Amino acid sequence: MDQLIEFATEHYILSALWVLVFVMLVMDIAKKRFSSVQPLKPQEAVLKVNRGGVFVDVRNDEDFAKGHIQGSKQVSVEKIRAGDVKTLEKFKDAPIVTVCNYGNTARGAASALVKAGFTQVYVLQGGLQAWQGASLPVSKTQLKNKK
Repeated sequence: MDQLIEFATEHYILSALWVLVFVMLVMDIAKKRFSSVQPLKPQEAVLKVNRGGVFVDVRNDEDFAKGHIQGSKQVSVEKIRAGDVKTLEKFKDAPIVTVCNYGNTARGAASALVKAGFTQVYVLQGGLQAWQGASLPVSKTQLKNKK
């Protein structure tokens, strides 16, 4: 124990950084544990959507055109954060599963939907990459010329 105290006093910057990393890790775990938005594995997400829900893809137009979940609605993160969720109003009490490439951006969009009053909001754990990894189908659409 004396060596630990001696190390901490001699290397106070390194010790402070380790304490900071530990605190951030604990806070991240606690935030995910008590979050109102829960992650779903691809198979669980399919079950939720089949019970009257919808997939909401929060990626940009180009990524959406490269491949998306069949039947998903595309609503950008910016629109969701701005409160422009008119296209999703009929799903206010239905399961909504937000989708992005890896699941990180979708979590923020899902939190914004919860704040907007949606009751059953989930995140596709691992995003579209996990969806494709589970060998589930992906639909592709052509980009329309924007003028």
